Order: sequence, then C-alpha cells, then structure tokens
Amino acid sequence: MLIALLLGAAAAVAAPAKPDAGKIKYNSIFPVNVPESVLEPIRGEVGVWDADVELYVGEPAKQPIRKKGVQTNRLVSKGRHMLNEFRYTDGSYEGTGMWGWDAYDNRYTGIWMDGDHHLIRHDIGYYDAAKKTMRWEADTLQPDGVATRMRMTEVFNGPIRTFQMDIMDAPGGEYRKLIFMTFRKRPEPS
Repeated sequence: MLIALLLGAAAAVAAPAKPDAGKIKYNSIFPVNVPESVLEPIRGEVGVWDADVELYVGEPAKQPIRKKGVQTNRLVSKGRHMLNEFRYTDGSYEGTGMWGWDAYDNRYTGIWMDGDHHLIRHDIGYYDAAKKTMRWEADTLQPDGVATRMRMTEVFNGPIRTFQMDIMDAPGGEYRKLIFMTFRKRPEPS
C-alpha cells in the first residue's frame, strides 16, 4: 500500500516546463553555454562618453533643460557585465548602474541607482542586433508616489549612441519623453 501511494505521488509531480519553441534557454551555471553574441551591446558601451542631455521636466515652456554629462563604462566580472558611472559636469546629478545578460531569464537585466532618490530601479532589456537597438523597461514611482512604467531605447552607432527615456503618465497611460541623451565616445588614450 505504501509503495502504491509513493508511486502515485511521484506520478502526480508535474514535469518541469519546457522553454517556448524558438526561445533558447541557456544554463546559467555554465557560461560556455551562453553565446558571445549576447555580449555585443555590453561591449558597445565600454569607454568614456561625453553626453549632451535634454531633460523634459518642469514647465513645458522651459523645456528642454540642457546639461552636459560624462559616462564611464567598464567591463566587470570577467567581462560579462557592465558598470556604468554617470554624472552631470555641473555636479547636480550622479548615478551608477550595472547590467548584463541574465541567462536564467533569457534577457538583459540591470539596476540603476542615483543620489536623487532612495530607489534602486530594476530594468529588463532586449537587444535587436539587426537594428543595433537596446530596449529597456522598468517600474518606478512618480513624484506623487504612484507606481508607473518607464521605457528606455538606446541606439548604437559606433562612436555615437542615443538614449531616450520615456515615462508613462499613470492616470492616462500615455508615454512622454523624459530624457534624451546623445553620447560621443572619447578616443582611447594612446
């Protein structure tokens, strides 16, 4: 009787779900199973970049607010992840992020934190290699404390990158531009 119960319980345990057809699931324990192609956008950000920043905040008649910034990006963790350090040259803003390929979730994952908020933003991203475009999504809080959605689009064009951040107006569901940046890579030191 006990054996029959055990066999019945074993049969009732569901088999693990298989990944969707066409979706490759990599083993996160063994990095040799992850193709080098997932590192393309990470390597595309390496270096020091000067940024022209447009902020779309405050009174619409005074937008965009223009700033200059510097982003220093370096590979960490055996070259598999990116550490971003960004600041405005006038010292009014500073932020730090880290991102890379997450083989468990089969997508890019990152975090961003800055000196203006007591929040750590958790980003998820997808890269379109044909268009050299990275798309990110994240949840955040509006100034009134209501949770809302952000989307970021980064386009790689050799020594120039553009980055646009849009934020959803929670009550209406419409996205509006929050930040647009043009990055120009500094030449490597000789």
